Amino acid sequence: MNYCPNCGEKLVDTIIDNKQVKECKKCKYIDWDNWVYLAGVVVAFNNKGEFLMVKLHDQGKITFPGGYRDIGETVEEAAIREFYEETGNKIKDIELYKTYTSDKIRLVWVVYKAKIEEVTFQENDEVSEILFVSKNNPIDSKLLRGSLTERLYQDILKEL
Repeated sequence: MNYCPNCGEKLVDTIIDNKQVKECKKCKYIDWDNWVYLAGVVVAFNNKGEFLMVKLHDQGKITFPGGYRDIGETVEEAAIREFYEETGNKIKDIELYKTYTSDKIRLVWVVYKAKIEEVTFQENDEVSEILFVSKNNPIDSKLLRGSLTERLYQDILKEL
């Protein structure tokens, strides 16, 4: 950002709290450059205690259903919408689980747990198949997509 969103003045580089930021000298607005992408993610369990993961067309990697929040929706609404878009299934009894962050890619995952009862799947633009995973039916960790998927996957397995 080069100009103040409040008054339009040019922002100047300065150091505040040992961090390089941009500041408006007129109205004192500070651009902390701490924006992040925010995604809602769902770990859905069937009645056998298995959890659902998706295999992506992109490199065949496996992750949890979820995606970015659209303007005007809550993170929970985004998680429910993305789960449906990626799997074609509805979830119930959704509850907040944990958050995961990756500063390297400026990403925050807000993760929810939910239940899934009826399961159908139609291949789509993002997902080639859905998988049900458990301690007895694990995923090869080399197939997991990224560090956030790996961390969440390990946390869920520990709880089973």
